[in-house]
Order: sequence, then C-alpha cells, then structure tokens
Amino acid sequence: MSFSDDELPPAISSAGPKPVQAGRVRLVAYNNEEAPLEQHRQQVLLEVTDTSFPVERSWLDLVIVFDVSGSMGDGEKLDKLKTAMKLVISKLGPMDRLSVVSFAEKRCPLLCMTRASKEKLMKDIVENGVRAGGGGNIEDGLKIGLNVLAGRRHTDGRVSSVILMSDGKQGPAGDARAVDIGDVAVYTFGFGGDNDAKAHILLRTIIIVLEAIASKSQGGTYYFVRDGESLCEHLSQVLAGLLSVVVRDLRLTVWEQLGHSKTDKVDAGGYTQVAEYNGSGGLVTIFFGDLYSGEVRKVIVDLVLPAVGREDGPTPVLFAQCLYSIQGKGFYSPPEHLECIMRRTGTASWPPDAMMPEPVKGELVRRRHASKLKEASELTDLNSARLKLQEAKQLDLVEQYSPTTNILTTELMMLLSLATWPELLACLLASWTSHYRQRFAGRGDVRGVRIFDTPRMGRYLVQATELEKNPNMSVPSVDDDDVKEKIDGARAASYQPPRRRIIPPRHRYWSSGWASRAGIILCTLLAIALIAAGAAVLAVYLLYKPKTPYLVVADAQLVQLQYDGTIRYLQVSITILAENNNSKAEASFSHVDLALGFQGADVALLRAEPFVVAPRSALPLQYNVVSAGRTLGTTGMRGHGGRAPGRRGAARLTRQGAHALEGGCLPQHQVLDAYLLPPPLLLPRKRHRRAQRSPKMPLQVALARTRSATLASIVYSLIYSLLYE
Repeated sequence: MSFSDDELPPAISSAGPKPVQAGRVRLVAYNNEEAPLEQHRQQVLLEVTDTSFPVERSWLDLVIVFDVSGSMGDGEKLDKLKTAMKLVISKLGPMDRLSVVSFAEKRCPLLCMTRASKEKLMKDIVENGVRAGGGGNIEDGLKIGLNVLAGRRHTDGRVSSVILMSDGKQGPAGDARAVDIGDVAVYTFGFGGDNDAKAHILLRTIIIVLEAIASKSQGGTYYFVRDGESLCEHLSQVLAGLLSVVVRDLRLTVWEQLGHSKTDKVDAGGYTQVAEYNGSGGLVTIFFGDLYSGEVRKVIVDLVLPAVGREDGPTPVLFAQCLYSIQGKGFYSPPEHLECIMRRTGTASWPPDAMMPEPVKGELVRRRHASKLKEASELTDLNSARLKLQEAKQLDLVEQYSPTTNILTTELMMLLSLATWPELLACLLASWTSHYRQRFAGRGDVRGVRIFDTPRMGRYLVQATELEKNPNMSVPSVDDDDVKEKIDGARAASYQPPRRRIIPPRHRYWSSGWASRAGIILCTLLAIALIAAGAAVLAVYLLYKPKTPYLVVADAQLVQLQYDGTIRYLQVSITILAENNNSKAEASFSHVDLALGFQGADVALLRAEPFVVAPRSALPLQYNVVSAGRTLGTTGMRGHGGRAPGRRGAARLTRQGAHALEGGCLPQHQVLDAYLLPPPLLLPRKRHRRAQRSPKMPLQVALARTRSATLASIVYSLIYSLLYE
C-alpha cells in the first residue's frame, strides 16, 4: 500500500526563511592527562551537545497512529486520547503536516496545519472520529503510518516521525516487531496498568511489543501511561522534542593514533555504529540521527595503550569529529578534529581509573545502572525484579560521582514503589529505552524522573497540564512558542537589574522634631572634632617623635659613716643628672622627691624645685647630705619631714630642699671612706610622670616620691670597686 497524497507545503517565503548557522554542535572529550608506561586500558568520554535554538527548527511531518479497538473503550482511555489529539493539532504550525491513522484505516492524508485544517481535524477526529470498537491490529496501523511517510512527494529538509498509541494488544494475527521501520523514529505509548495483564502467559510478549518497536527505530522511545495519569502530559514531551529539531543526520567518527593506541570498544548506547580500517588505524562512525535542541549524546571509548620504554611528551591517542546537517547543508564540528592528548610518565597513578575524570565516572555509573534495569526487565516475577533493583540502588549509593546519581536513585525508588508486576515491567522497559537512547521518556509519572529532558519539554509540560484541567482552553502553537522564546531570550541577554532605592516601611521612621535633629547634628560635630583631634595628636607625634626624659645618678660618694646602732655621723655626696634627648622639645620637671634609705628605712629626702632642661642637654642636681644622732629601729620605721619614735636626729644639706629623717638603727658601728659609685646603682626604681605643654612644646615630667638605692647597695658597690678596679 502506498500513499502519495500529501499536501504541498506553503511557500517558504510566506513563512519566513530560517537562517542557517554553523557551530550548533559542541564536541568535548574527558580523559586522563597522564598514563603509565605499562600496557593498560584507558576510557575516554566523548560528549556531543546540541547548542541550537528551537526557533531554528526544521518543519515536521508527523503521523499519529492510535488504537480504536474494543479494548480502548475501557475506562478513560478514549478521553485521554482525544485530549492528547487536541494538543497535537493545536501545537503544530502551518508549515508542519499531520496525518491521522487508526489501526484499520487512514483517517486523513498529510495536511498542513493551517487554521482551516486544524478546525476540520478538531471536528472530524477529536469530536466525532475517535470511537472504540474498530478492527485491525498494531502491525496494520504501523504499516499504514510508515507508508504515509514513504509515499510523500515533498520531503526537503523535513523531520518525519510516527507516534503509536495503544494498549498493547496485537490482535488475532501479525507481529508488529517484524515490521521494517527504516530510518523513521517511532514513539510508542502504552495505556493502562495492565497492558493486557489479564492473560499472564502472554504478558511479557504483549508489553515488549511497543518497547521493541521504539527500540528498533532510530531515536524512538517507549512511554508507559498508568491508569489515572495524563496521556497529554506524556505526549507533550515528544512534541517538545520533535518541534525543536535543528541538527539532522548527526554522526560521530572516532579513530585511533597508529602506534600509540588501539580502539578496543566504542559504547554509544542504542545507536548504530560502523567500524572500518584505513592505513592510519581503525575508524568507528556512530549514527545518532536527529537531535532535539539542547540534547546531549555521550560515547565511551575503550583504548588500549601499548607499553613504552621511556617517558613521552603530550601525544594524541584518539581523534574525533562530528558531521551534521542543517536544512540540507553539512557542517563539521570541530572544523579540524578533536584530539585526546595523554602524556606517558612513570609517575602516573595506577590503576589508571584511580584518577579518572568525574564526568567519565558519572557516565560509567549511569550505564551500569541502566544495565541493572535491563537485567530486572528480563526476569519473570515481581520479587526477583525488586531484588535486582535493590542491588542497583546499593551501587548507586556507593558511587557518588555525579549529580546524575540523585536522579538515578529517584528512578529506582519510583520503580520499587510499584505494586504489580505488569506496571513494574512496563516502567522498566520505558526506563531502559530512555537510557538506551539517551533521550527522555515517561516511566509512569512523567514529573518524577526528568533525566535527559530539555528546556522546551518543561514548558510544554506546563501547557499540557493546564489543558488537562481545562480541555476547552486555547493552546498556543509552536510558532507562538518560538516568538515568545525568542523575545524572552533577547530580554534575558539585554536585561540589567534596575537600580531601585529600597525604602524601609514608614513605621520604622521616628522623629521628635528640632530637638532630635539638633542632637544628631551635635553628635556628628563632636565625632568630627574627636577625629580631628586624634589626627592632630598623631601628626604631632610623627613630626616630633618625643623621647621620655629621665634622671640618672651621675656621681655618689660616701664621705664618712659612723654608727653603733645609732648613726653617729653620716656624710654623703650625690650628683643626679636630669637628661633630655629630644631635639625639638624642652623637658620640664616638677615636684622631684628622692628618698635615701638603708635597710628599708629612709634616712634622707632629696628634693628639687621645678626646673626646665633645654633640648638635647642635661642639668646636674648636686646634694651633700650630713646627718648625725639618728637611731634606726628594728621595724624599719620611716619618717617624712617629721618625727619618729627614738632619738632626735638632724641632716645638714648643702642644697636647698634636702631634709633630714629620724628613726631607725644600724646593725653595727662602722666608718667608711668615700668612693665613686657606678651611676646605674642609684637609678630610680619608680617614676610617675605628668606632661604639660609650654610655648616651645617641652615635655614636663614630675617625679613623685621615688626610692633610690639603699646604703647597703652603696657599701656593696664600694666593695665591688675595691676588688675589681
């Protein structure tokens, strides 16, 4: 049976020409940078990404094949089918063409989805044409749909596809799996929770039919729609992909570097590959067909690197290049070719997979996960399949290499939640087909597992959900979506966040009139004054760099000392030097008191009136102390210009301001001659200073009551001088 009644598409000029641009495919390689010297295996990940925009899409020729047999009359299957058909008719643009086929007959030829055609199909197919009770089977419907596409007269640059919807019953005769599909993508949808589960003996064969048809086609996937779920939402995901195809006939070619590597295996999932050999090594070409906008294809290449005797610099071990077409024009990506470079070194990690890049690890985990799903689908009962899924879950939890692992775990949890073997088997087959094709497919809940989805699929899912809630709503066409996405993209590219002044709520403001404002101004001025004063002090300090003046005992002589428990006679000559090392400041001394003590008791007070020392100079203070008749008590009693218990005593000083002290005793009677003492022995032990500015910026230092060295230290210094000088 052949059909040649497809409608002539409108002139391209009326729909507007679509520009053709290169660079719509990106090829990236992930591999180890270093490799050991020994012979070993390496794994390289090649990632092909479609970077096109949906507005650049090719026109679509779509054939919908649906089941109208008696089994489709159960439950809400026909209502779901009508809503889904409304979504398909509404989304297609005037340059897209649609044909509707039942299992028994062709309902309409390929028609351009103009407004008139849409209204006609809505009335003939959605309102009046879909009724259960027809004859035929899956094989007959599939053959009619394929013949509609094969008999087209106008095929230039158009995407062709078949969508097959059924509850899985093949009919009394025929096997749809034996149909030659060719290079057409066939998407199959299975209805219901049982998919003919009433006959358990035929269960496995019946469910596998739809999955086998999808897997046999180029790029097709199998969707399973459980009872109570929306067929419209599932179908929207296929439409979102088919209405965003820009890159056509994509193929990836990889070849080895002769003498440096050998290709052992190329794993491209469910896509055809052809291997050949030329003089420079083996070549493998993978045929991906058409890609949705934003889709990704990943290929794992196993290489065998031979043993080498010495380290080598960076050397290409694998080459890759993509070839694709857009509206009939061919392009290469990259224009030259991609090189996978490794360096052979003796310090490389062993085994090689120890330093494997994270994207490679994540892809290997996903493929191992998919293989477990395939093994579970080949089992014969619910419990055995669940045990296999639990095994896969444990492996996924251990391997936390990629964000994809979370999606894989979610997928396993969804599968483990299914309570019947028919549902689990159907969802396992849908999941396996999705991983096998690296393309999105619904496994029951279309919102649950979103692996391999594209941005347009998310938008179409929202529209399908709204249509399911309100079947009478108007659905925007793909051309409307293209315009909106183009506008949104332009806005996003040129968007700049506005500079808006954020004003707190009015209740946060408070005011008490002029008094509050005056207080704020006063506090502000005070803060400024404090900052200015601090800056001025810092500037003066940095300019003058002041140094602390100090007192030092320049000369001390014990002229005579007589005592026998009482100081009979004491004469001491002391010279104290006031020094100022500042070059720009005078030093002013006020209230200078120096105490002369012996064994914890003060025997004399040396005092000086206020005086000033010029910059970089010193002023000597000379004291001549004479004291007699002073008794020192055993308690070390002290006096300060007054009386103390014991006998009276007096001190005669040659400098004004020196005073005598009374009280205390010495342990024995001694007479010592005077000697010159080292200056450091009579340095003051304690100083209290008070600064005061003068017109010439001098530093004034006041020394309060300060203890000097005792008579015992004087005697010790004299003995030290006799022994060592």
